[in-house]
Amino acid sequence: MRTISSIKGFADLFPPESSRFTAIEAAAHRVFGRYGYMELRTPVLEHTELFCRSIGEETDVVQKEMYTFPDRKQRLLTLRPEATAGVMRAYIASGLHSKESVSKLFSFGPMFRYERPQKGRMRQFHQINCECLGAYAPQTDAEVISMLTAFLREIGIADAALQLNSLGCSACRPAYRMVLTEYLHSLEASVFCEDCRRRMETNPLRVLDCKVAACRAHADAAPRIMEHNCPDCREHFDCTLGLLKALQVPFALNHRLVRGLDYYMRTT
Repeated sequence: MRTISSIKGFADLFPPESSRFTAIEAAAHRVFGRYGYMELRTPVLEHTELFCRSIGEETDVVQKEMYTFPDRKQRLLTLRPEATAGVMRAYIASGLHSKESVSKLFSFGPMFRYERPQKGRMRQFHQINCECLGAYAPQTDAEVISMLTAFLREIGIADAALQLNSLGCSACRPAYRMVLTEYLHSLEASVFCEDCRRRMETNPLRVLDCKVAACRAHADAAPRIMEHNCPDCREHFDCTLGLLKALQVPFALNHRLVRGLDYYMRTT
């Protein structure tokens, strides 16, 4: 009988790895519970439109990495590539937003992205996700970051380096995007990798996140997003940093730190 192998990028987990997963999940329950978070379990399969609308049509995730297929009724379905979109769908569909002013939810489970498998990076990977919904103050940002550091200590990671940036908001980020695009177009296109040449037109902030050495050098000299934040975003970020200092949470600013999904705003 022919042996059927596992799919490339999808791993079987035996002890001690499976035991580590169990310990990490137990630690998440303990720590997040102390901060008032409740567990939410969402399906691994969602309508494709959910991710296209929430993550962004021009993101690498939507364009290149999603596992998408039609079901028997030809409806497009996608294995979840990240957690937040499904959490927000469940939050709205359940009417939770009308039942309580602030909802603290955490979830964990497998996510799926079609990427080149490499050490520490699989096509089925596992993610722990926390969402504090309905609270927009800098105190919320500081609490979530403090909770993250407490969780890392709980699972034995004491030397993690926290890097922070502010992505601004829908009021000020478009203006920065224009400034950044002008800067990128002022350089020869040939100095950028193929991905960054495409991102310059579709999602220019992702150029700042490129790992290619030549692209990184030009990204270091690019205009900084925090210098273009509106007064409200500057005040929000300054307050967040002050609270982290009061909580004795060490951090470093990283002006190149961005996120590739459209819904991210302010502290990252």
